Amino acid sequence: MIDFTNKTTVITGGSSGMGLETARRILQAGGNVVITGRTLSTLEEARSSLIQTDADAANRLMIAESDTSDLDSVVNTLEATQAQFGRLDNVFANAGIGIFKPLSDLTVEDFDKLININLKGLFFTIQKAAPMMNDGGAILMTSSWTAHRGVAGAHLYSATKAALLSLARTLALEFAPRRIRINSISPGYISTPIVQKIEMSPEAFNVAAAQVPFERWGDSDEVATAAAFLLSEAASYISGQDLIVDGGLVGAHNFKGGEV
Repeated sequence: MIDFTNKTTVITGGSSGMGLETARRILQAGGNVVITGRTLSTLEEARSSLIQTDADAANRLMIAESDTSDLDSVVNTLEATQAQFGRLDNVFANAGIGIFKPLSDLTVEDFDKLININLKGLFFTIQKAAPMMNDGGAILMTSSWTAHRGVAGAHLYSATKAALLSLARTLALEFAPRRIRINSISPGYISTPIVQKIEMSPEAFNVAAAQVPFERWGDSDEVATAAAFLLSEAASYISGQDLIVDGGLVGAHNFKGGEV
């Protein structure tokens, strides 16, 4: 069983979906958690959800309205974390957005927005957090299955996520002397609240599921299980790696279904 007792974890993009469920698992394992997001009302809903399932978590949970594309906002959150809990052990850099358009339709504004949040914001979150972190901690970045397979219309999004794979490998070497582990996680088709808000027809949803050998979409909790493991001391000898949580999607380019 993983144990986060006396450990503090900051989770960017932690107000819903995979970030929220990872926060829930860490709280259940005795840890302190700071979840960040851009909308205060959503963060307050997340707090209520977490406390409902673990009343003891109220004193070990902090919410912070923060935008990872705003460096001052990131620094303020990290400083508030230390003021509240007296330590910072782990960072789950999970905040990100997706813009999916044909190449001809992408604008400079689209490019800047994706780079600023998915890459620049994540990079400087890690840069500012690292000096505050205790040795022996962990940093986890959310990449994507699209970093491993070409997807039409996802070129720029995929590029930002592929960059994180290289970033994890190189930072793992830089932080090895401090025994800070750096890894990434690549979710496949995951049914999160954000995905559920997209106007996707049942047919399109089923077409996506049919590409997966498990023939279904994954749940946020399934990614959270893997994320909590990589952030915990149970993964003490794992660094510079990417864990794909996709029901076999990446490894099955030409999956046709059927029984073995």
